[in-house]
Amino acid sequence: MTVSKRASRRRRRRARLIDWDRIMMKRALDLAREAAARGEVPVGAVVHRDGEIIAEAANTREHDGDPVGHAELLALQQAGRSLGRWRLTDCNLVVTLEPCAMCAGAMVNARIGRVVWGADDPKAGGCRSLYEIPADPRLNHRPPMRGGVHATVSSGLLRSFFQARRKKKSC
Repeated sequence: MTVSKRASRRRRRRARLIDWDRIMMKRALDLAREAAARGEVPVGAVVHRDGEIIAEAANTREHDGDPVGHAELLALQQAGRSLGRWRLTDCNLVVTLEPCAMCAGAMVNARIGRVVWGADDPKAGGCRSLYEIPADPRLNHRPPMRGGVHATVSSGLLRSFFQARRKKKSC
């Protein structure tokens, strides 16, 4: 196979991944909106394999009183149960907000195949903003990462949620 054919094949594969990133992010955003309607911080997560949704979840911290009720953790747990295994190397995690350090560690431990997020999290981001846990060369698994997919929509959803919450508290 010539170099140009290989490069062309890589570009086509990358284009397919980007399409799935956007499609799955739209589903994660729907889950985030549902969470906001329930009074939860609007974060949604989807675990998929080649476009097939394996698991999906939204934050449940407030409702369940559970400090680890993050959308990413819940989706990873569901995916493991659904597939009957803890290694998720052939799966992608798509989440509306950059995962925190706890969730980033769980992704590494689950051997997730790829991580995609919407808005960066400058206060708690564990993948790029504060820490780069999944990229740490000392770890035995380093999934490819992509941030910024539908970032404007994701950050706008979070911003409006917290503005409404602050307004409600001041009344």
